[in-house]
Order: sequence, then C-alpha cells, then structure tokens
Amino acid sequence: MFLNRLSFILLSTCIAGCDNESKSTKNEIDTLPTEIYEEASALSGFNLSRDYIYWEIRRSYFTYNYSSENEGEYEYGEEVLHQYDEAAYNNLTPLQIEMLEGVNSVNGFDDDCPPDYCPIFGVALLSNEPVVIESKQSLLEFFGEIDTLAELSRWILANDYSLKFYEETSYGYRVVADWDNDCGERGQDLIKVFKDGTIEKVEALSIEFYDTCA
Repeated sequence: MFLNRLSFILLSTCIAGCDNESKSTKNEIDTLPTEIYEEASALSGFNLSRDYIYWEIRRSYFTYNYSSENEGEYEYGEEVLHQYDEAAYNNLTPLQIEMLEGVNSVNGFDDDCPPDYCPIFGVALLSNEPVVIESKQSLLEFFGEIDTLAELSRWILANDYSLKFYEETSYGYRVVADWDNDCGERGQDLIKVFKDGTIEKVEALSIEFYDTCA
C-alpha cells in the first residue's frame, strides 16, 4: 500500500512538473522577440573587459602555389573582415599600426571557407600592446560579459547562429536566431543567451532542407 501511494505521489509530481514545463515553453513561443538588430561598427558598441582602443576581425587563409621548379608551397594570407571602428583606426599612431600588422594567427574563434579551414580571429590594441583573440574562450574573456547587442551578435555568430530578433532580459537576451549547417539543413531557433556566454536552446522554430553543401 505504501509503495502504491508513493508511486502515485511521484507520478503526480512528475505530471505537474512536466505540465508546468510545457506551459513555460508554450509561453516562450507565444511571445517571440521582435526587435531587429543593426550591426554596430563603432568600438562604443562593446563593453570590453579592458581599455582597448581598437579591435578588428580578420580571416586568414592558405594558398597553395604550384611551381614547375619545385613541388609548390603554401602561402599565408589574411584580410580584415570588420573594423571597430574606422575612425579609431585612423587615429592610431604609425607605431600602433605596425604593432597591429605584426601579429597573425592560424587559429580562430570561428572559421570559414568550408570544406577548407580559414580561421576567423580578432586583433585588439591596448595603448601599446596588441592582443590576439583566437578562441571562443579568449573572445568571451575579451568581452567580459555578453551585455551589449554588438557582443551578443558577435558571440552567437561564433557559436553557429546569426541574430534575427532579440529581447533584453534580466539574465541576458532571448533571441530568434538563424542557423545553417552548410550541408543541407538550415532553420531558426529560439535561444536564451546568458551574460556568462551560456547559450540555451529553447525551441526549434523552423527547419528547411536543401540539396547542396558548401
């Protein structure tokens, strides 16, 4: 008798808890974020962990050059994808520019050029010290917390999402985010992004299939 009563209590608790969780998820879906984000290009859009005066995002790549005289060789190259911001760059001294140009990386907090690998990384400048941001952990340390929209957009982009709509919350942000696996599937998810960088998927909103791979 005691076991039957205990089983009933546990079952009732589970049903109530599961029902509450289901209602919570439904409420999340019923009130989707609607604010549209416009990409920031100024340094002031970021609340960085130190007194950085400039930062930019680069993509590096490797080109194989074949020569009839030898077996060929790989050449390293890179390009600037984003400057934060151009006005700040124009105010740098020749020495500071030289310091920026003197650093590179073969690792990144993101990557491009599938199926090949082109690392995407950041280069920032303190007063007289260049800093390379070449992993997700170093990007998070660079931001300190995800507490501006510019940081939110860049952080989820480094985690295979792109920002569609957003809503600010006490813990961080609710986001409708696009994703694409570059090989047959893309869609939208509702996610929560916490200030410590944690990303929690709440619900898959849509999924679409296509035929090609990048």
